[in-house]
Amino acid sequence: MEPSNDHERQIARLFDERALSQGKLDYAAVPAVTAQLKFMMTRSDSEFLIAYLHWRMNNPIQNANDAGSGNS
Repeated sequence: MEPSNDHERQIARLFDERALSQGKLDYAAVPAVTAQLKFMMTRSDSEFLIAYLHWRMNNPIQNANDAGSGNS
């Protein structure tokens, strides 16, 4: 799922950073991510935030340490 503007890129980056630091994502990530945003979210931003969270939960980031272990 590719972000299409700066707001979406920031949302995706924050979710990805959280996923990497915590090893997983859940709905508790939403307030943590929104608290870090440097802009007021529009309806479109909010829709992307939820869609990206669902997508990232179903498509986890593979940690670089796990990539070579054969545990994909």
